[in-house]
Amino acid sequence: MKKVFQILLLTGIFVCFMGCRFEEENIFDDSSANRVEKAKKEYTELLCSAPNGWVMEYFPTDDQTGYTFLMKFMETGEVKILCKNTLTNDKLTRDSCLFEFTAISGPVLTFNSYSENSTFHILSDPADIAATNDVNEQGIGYGGDYEFAVIKTEENSMLLKGLKRKVYIPLTKLPEDQNWEDYFNLLDEMNVTLFNVNAQQLQLTVNDSLFTLSGGSSHIFKIVPDGGDAVIDRVDMPFIVTDYGIRFVKAFEANGLSVQTFRLSDDKNSLICTDENVNAKIEGPLLADFFLDVLNLGKNMAIMSGTDDMSASMRATYNTVQASVESKGRTLNMLSFTYDKTWKQSLRLRTSKGAGNADGFFGFTMEKKSANEINLSFKGFEGEFDSNAKRYYDEYNGVPSLINILNGNFTISPVGNSLIPTMVKFTSISDPSIWFNLIVR
Repeated sequence: MKKVFQILLLTGIFVCFMGCRFEEENIFDDSSANRVEKAKKEYTELLCSAPNGWVMEYFPTDDQTGYTFLMKFMETGEVKILCKNTLTNDKLTRDSCLFEFTAISGPVLTFNSYSENSTFHILSDPADIAATNDVNEQGIGYGGDYEFAVIKTEENSMLLKGLKRKVYIPLTKLPEDQNWEDYFNLLDEMNVTLFNVNAQQLQLTVNDSLFTLSGGSSHIFKIVPDGGDAVIDRVDMPFIVTDYGIRFVKAFEANGLSVQTFRLSDDKNSLICTDENVNAKIEGPLLADFFLDVLNLGKNMAIMSGTDDMSASMRATYNTVQASVESKGRTLNMLSFTYDKTWKQSLRLRTSKGAGNADGFFGFTMEKKSANEINLSFKGFEGEFDSNAKRYYDEYNGVPSLINILNGNFTISPVGNSLIPTMVKFTSISDPSIWFNLIVR
């Protein structure tokens, strides 16, 4: 009897176990195939629901610059595309192709038609890039994707991920009142505001950590920690210019914190990180470095002669030099700090008569004293010097006084936009009543 009871008990436990197992198998209301088909339909409806289309911020790989595409998805399966980038010679170019959602391990957005002059598929075409001789690209091309897994969707956005390169690609709905052509004008304006060849070094702070950023005009930052080695410690970070600022291709990690997206501040003097739980911003260059970098690029930092560009004492000396030059039948054409291959860092005094110019290069030693302070020291006329400069010094009234004013320590402050300065103010530390503005020429 006891044995029969044990058998009945085990049978009951087994039946209960099987009942639980079958109940767990029915967690989902539908088959996986049907769920995928439902998701494909919902994603297609979402893409086609944007009246004015989407902005795609596309990176072929995580070590290349990004490309902006405007896309309008149609219920017919066609997508209309507009772009403007280096691949289109910076001209607005229209394109179109077909799209659909396929199923691999889940819904995949694929752009599944190709035209010979495609502006989008060229980034995923394995054909060699005609403009380069890089053997490493053969059979790879730009190496980008044309098939994307859907990672996340919201009402106004969709996050994609390239199947091959695993680069995240955001799609964001374009406002209904935004003209497509004007959108690329906004990007051009932002790019000019943020980056030009004069901006050699920016500063990134992430909480208390400081990094220098260079190469912004190439859209690939070279990021080096403060005091780090420019080769060993460098991180190359591609980014894309957006209508609000910039976005890195992926998060930059600093002391356990991640930064990726930056918005231009209202005063246009910094880029503020918009990522959660991090205090980070990008600011303009150290102005002493900026001044020296401009000269080393072979450009001029010209002393401006406008009414509001000099102090009274500087104006008086400048006017004396100008009048003396004119008394000899010439014109004071330019007064600037520059770098000459023979005389190195110099003050250039250029006079002209008709179509002819004559330069005098006054050699200076220029030394950074602090972030925004520099020492200018006139080398004099001992040893090697420019004979034209010596003649100007001897013949033109006011030149010795001018050289004396420019000999000393100066603080440098921005005039206007400090993120990408084109004009700075020099103020004498020994006599703050002496100041003048310089502009990049």
